[in-house]
Amino acid sequence: MRRLNILCVQLGFHEAYPDASTLATTYNDGIYYVASFVQQEYPDARVEMCQMFWGEKPEDFPLADYDYILISALATHFWSNIETIELIQRAKRPGCVVIMGGPHAAFAPYEVLRYADYAVIAEGEIPAVQLIKALEEGEPLTQVDNLAYIGADGELVLNTVARYGNIATAINPKFLARAPKLHWATVSMSRGCPFACSFCYAIRLLGRRFRTKTAADVRDELDAIYEQTGCNRFYVTDLNFTTRKDYCREIAETFRDRGYKFIAMSRVNHADDIDLVLDLKRSGFDEYCLGVESEDPSVLQAFNKRVDPSEQTRRLLRFAENDIAIHSAIIFGLDVQDRQAIEATARWCAEARIMHPVFVCLAEYPFQNLLYGARQDVEDHRIIMEVPTYQHYSFVGIFPREMRPSALQRGILDSYDIFFKRAFEIETRPQRRARLKAYARSVDRGRAGMQQHITFLEELEKPYYTSGGTLREHVLKADFDARHGELRAWLSRSAKSTDVEFVKKYAR
Repeated sequence: MRRLNILCVQLGFHEAYPDASTLATTYNDGIYYVASFVQQEYPDARVEMCQMFWGEKPEDFPLADYDYILISALATHFWSNIETIELIQRAKRPGCVVIMGGPHAAFAPYEVLRYADYAVIAEGEIPAVQLIKALEEGEPLTQVDNLAYIGADGELVLNTVARYGNIATAINPKFLARAPKLHWATVSMSRGCPFACSFCYAIRLLGRRFRTKTAADVRDELDAIYEQTGCNRFYVTDLNFTTRKDYCREIAETFRDRGYKFIAMSRVNHADDIDLVLDLKRSGFDEYCLGVESEDPSVLQAFNKRVDPSEQTRRLLRFAENDIAIHSAIIFGLDVQDRQAIEATARWCAEARIMHPVFVCLAEYPFQNLLYGARQDVEDHRIIMEVPTYQHYSFVGIFPREMRPSALQRGILDSYDIFFKRAFEIETRPQRRARLKAYARSVDRGRAGMQQHITFLEELEKPYYTSGGTLREHVLKADFDARHGELRAWLSRSAKSTDVEFVKKYAR
């Protein structure tokens, strides 16, 4: 086989809409695992990484030299970088294949295929290698897992979705050689989540079966990243790190002597095993991103959350009492969440001692029920599409029924003021107050973007609401059908919603 030249690109945020989260200085690890696996399978290939999060630009690379260009993107990255994607199309050599993966390719392949030759709609390492092999050897594409593309007849093709066993891929530290000073390095210790929260797309990418790396492999991976970057703090991107207590204890023991710090994703009932919480804390796990989302039982029920809402506050206070810092996304946008409910939730976040709440809008991709038979919380026609803030959860991306989008965006913005005011009244410990101040500075980075988005929404929403602020849904739906009816008909000819096996593997 010829010696391949491959460029992997992580698209970045729009300059007007930065990611204001405390983890914004890190990187998305998915493209790094794909690049590392491809390099492992093709050791003679020249595989390079372009990380736009750090200011690198594809045009700074010899685009005409590559055989394959792999691009990873969230929706907001995709719609913020159309000019960059078009530049890649113009500058690449004839015959160069563009493959796009990540959440946007998975849930809107019909959009990315305007610019890419192929889209990967689930886990990407094995499909990327399968696809390169098939193209290099002239084999049919039908056996390539998790692949979407436009067939010879002009129709969308969706190949079989595959879920894999334990993939021991580690991030090759050479791909971090040009990294600036990182506040957090991003890694994965396991994949999959046994739960089915309706708003969570992650299990559609990584499956519901929980699969772990070995603790020894994780240790070697993190040690290599530390040696390359000097970063000793790690954001664990596992969907639900604490799914298996025995694995958590093994990880805790493995990292007892390393001095690393960790943020891991978990569920709020992790607080019920305080011995495990403290065991992990001794090994550096003193921060968690918890799936809290709301204190309102009706909201949690709507999201298919299997938690006892009456226990949430007690559990969150237990974390605070043990100096565990909690991050959580708090979701607004359901019909039951009026302005009063939004303000009450923001105050509750402070009173429950959440340290880093991120107030976000309920977000959906259109056509998920049609294409994949997957549940949606928002109907297709109420989704605001194809803008740089699309699926960037801090920015409102829907037309609510009883609240203008701009009013919901103001509610999200005001929630931070309500939270910080109450949190500083409650928090007395100097270390926690210092963290609150640091988080407030981080939030301030996103305020100008939110104000700009409010102006955009005020213009967009004008035709669709009564003077009282109620959605004129028939008008909105008629406009949506006129704009996207042909696309919907085209997608329906490739839809997998009636394919029982596909839906079983892919639907949330």
